[in-house]
Amino acid sequence: MSQIKRWNYRCGIVLTGLITLSACSFPMSSHANTQTFDGNNAMISNQPPGMSANQTGIPDDRIRWVKNALITRIEFVDGVVRDDSIKIRYNLSMENPTNAEIKSTGRPTPDDGRIKLFLNGRQIDPSEPPTPGQLSGSQAPPRDEEIRLYRQTNKPHSTWKSDGPAEFVIANSRLVSGTNIYEIVFWQTQLDWIDVREVLQRTDAQGKGRMLYPLTDNAPSNRLYFKVYKPTDEEAAKGRKIEFLGEVDAKTQGPTFPYARPGDFAPKTGYWQAVGKPIEAIGGYHEVFRKEGMSMPNLPGDVGVDPFGFQWKYVGEQSGALRK
Repeated sequence: MSQIKRWNYRCGIVLTGLITLSACSFPMSSHANTQTFDGNNAMISNQPPGMSANQTGIPDDRIRWVKNALITRIEFVDGVVRDDSIKIRYNLSMENPTNAEIKSTGRPTPDDGRIKLFLNGRQIDPSEPPTPGQLSGSQAPPRDEEIRLYRQTNKPHSTWKSDGPAEFVIANSRLVSGTNIYEIVFWQTQLDWIDVREVLQRTDAQGKGRMLYPLTDNAPSNRLYFKVYKPTDEEAAKGRKIEFLGEVDAKTQGPTFPYARPGDFAPKTGYWQAVGKPIEAIGGYHEVFRKEGMSMPNLPGDVGVDPFGFQWKYVGEQSGALRK
C-alpha cells in the first residue's frame, strides 16, 4: 500500500498508508443524531444514532473522521420506471488532486454499498423488505481475495472515470406516496475491511486507540437529487402509476435557511457556526466564513466529526466568535 502523508494536526498526527491510530485524546463520540427542523426553523433531533454516517461496523470510540482527499463526482444520466422498481443511472469519476498515490475501494464495509438513499434527512433502505415469516439465508462475509479485487490506486493528479453508467435500484415499495425529492449520496472511504480489521487487531493488545477514517464528505459533487411521484393506493386503483420527474438542482435542496448541512451550497455570504450533538461533544466554538454558492465544509476545525451528524447555522455578516 502506498505510504501517504497528508493530514498533519497540532498533536503531530500523520496519516500514513491512509490508516493510523491517534495518540492524542479527543473527547469526541461519533454518536450523532441527524438534525431536522420544526415549523419555526428550530433544530430538533429525532433520528437514532444509526442514522449517522457511522455505519462502518467500527465502534464509535475507535473513529476520528477525516476528509477523503479524492474528489468524487456523480453525474445523472437518467431514471427508468420499471414494474417493481426505479433504476437511477449515473456516471462516476474520482480525481486525485494531490502529489501522492491514493487508494480507493469498492468494499468499504463487509455488507454495505457505497450509494445510500435519503428522504428529508432520513436514510431509506432501497431494497424490498423480506416477506414476514420468510427465512433469509445467512450471507458469508467476503473473503480477503474478493475484497482485494475492489482495490484501486489513484495516481497523483489523475482522474478515473467509469466505463459506462452505474445503476442504483430502488424498490417501488420503498418510495413514499406523493411527489418527493430523493437524495442519493456516494460514500467513498479509501479503507477496505482488510485495512480496518488489521488495524483494530494490531492495536487491541496495546490498548484501544482511534482510527483516522477518511470519508468522502457530503459535497454537492457526490450527491444526486431527483423527484418521483408515487400514487396512493386509491390513486393506483384508478390507474395512476409511479412517475419519474427528473433530476433536481442541488442548489435548491437542503434545510430551510438559516441552516445548511455539510456539503450544501451556502445560501448566503457570511459566518456559519457548527451546531449539533457531535459539536457539543468536541466542545468549543467552530465557525467558518463562506460566500454564497460555496460548499459548506464537513470538518469544523481541527477535529473531524461525522459529516452527517451536525449542521451549520448562519450567524451573520460579522463573526459570531467576536460577540462571545
